Amino acid sequence: MNPKESGRRRFLKNGAALAGLAVGAVQPASGQSAGAEKMEAPPKDLHAYGERSRFENAVRVGAMGLYDPAPAAYHRDFGFRTPTQDSVGIITPASLHFVIAHGYEPPDIDPNEHHLLIHGMVDHPLIFTLEELKRLPSATRIHFLECNANSAPSGPTGTFRTSPNATAQDTHGFTSCSVWTGVPLSTLLKKAGVQAGATWIVGEGSEKGKHTKSIPIEKAMDDVLVAYGQNGEALRPQQGYPIRLLVPGWEGINNVKWLRRIKVVNEPYMGMWESTKYPSLRTDGLSRWFNSKWGRGR
Repeated sequence: MNPKESGRRRFLKNGAALAGLAVGAVQPASGQSAGAEKMEAPPKDLHAYGERSRFENAVRVGAMGLYDPAPAAYHRDFGFRTPTQDSVGIITPASLHFVIAHGYEPPDIDPNEHHLLIHGMVDHPLIFTLEELKRLPSATRIHFLECNANSAPSGPTGTFRTSPNATAQDTHGFTSCSVWTGVPLSTLLKKAGVQAGATWIVGEGSEKGKHTKSIPIEKAMDDVLVAYGQNGEALRPQQGYPIRLLVPGWEGINNVKWLRRIKVVNEPYMGMWESTKYPSLRTDGLSRWFNSKWGRGR
């Protein structure tokens, strides 16, 4: 056999085999498992979302006390505290902002399906999507938030914050400061048309417990924000994503996270937290309605 002819045959035969392999790689044969063509996800890009130096190790401490699934777990602790002793400047990174969720895990909310309802004593009940809120004039302001429990004994034993070895995080970790961006609540209420006789609003969250809080209409029309941004980016899930109330100067319980509706009413609703957890008790065993002008969170 001619050596040249033999070589040409081998070339054509091998070329046909390679072509067949290429076609098989692009389009699996009939009946072939779809899993055979599944490609692995690319490795995490450490540059896509900036990460701090590996030599920086300040973190929040605490535990998310939960009502669900096990009520006993609620007594471990009731939130994560900011590492105050490691703070640089006045702004707290969102990843280190203290977290209290009132007994429930933060809900996983698709912003494209979330809506804010404003109803009650208004001329025009309104429903806003997140995109509609973002198209309205916004405000950006620096405010710190503080939980009522900041500096109070807490934790599994109720005494660790008074330990001689306690850090600033242990004793005062339930306060943080951020740059907040959102729509002034007054803008939304004016669009809805607040009716004569309305004196309060009630904000309600989307978490499993549906935390509610009553706020006087004067405060709502003053400096309250429906916030969707924190420190230049979208809210984190633990901070109320996609929207929350930001109530400057008032204790943290007023800042309803995962906000889903605002009802305009003519009296406070006395929700569970207002009537059992945060009121000032009188000597006759009854509770006053509110101590909201206490000044926390300014």
